[in-house]
Amino acid sequence: MAAASPGPRPATLGGVTDRANSSLNSSPAGAGSTRPSVTLPDGQLEQIRRLVAVGRASSVDEYVAAAVAERLERDRSLAELQDLFERKGHAPSAEHLAWAREVLGVEGKEGEAAS
Repeated sequence: MAAASPGPRPATLGGVTDRANSSLNSSPAGAGSTRPSVTLPDGQLEQIRRLVAVGRASSVDEYVAAAVAERLERDRSLAELQDLFERKGHAPSAEHLAWAREVLGVEGKEGEAAS
């Protein structure tokens, strides 16, 4: 009798692997949700657990779901902005980018802090 196949390999993206990890599956899945598991660095998971312990999040699942929702919204907004620039036919000017970096307090391309 042949050994059972281990199934598909877990997907990896940016160092995060989609695989079983019971420590992240502490609450039951709600309707309309899927229960993937992710592997997080121990330090990140410990920080999330501390936040849950002090009431900053209701569970590890809730914290991770909120973080993913925030990232998805950011990526959606960036894609919409990119689409707008493509339809306009050009990117914002260097002056517009410098103003935005200053207002947002983010670094420029060369890694220098905006002043």
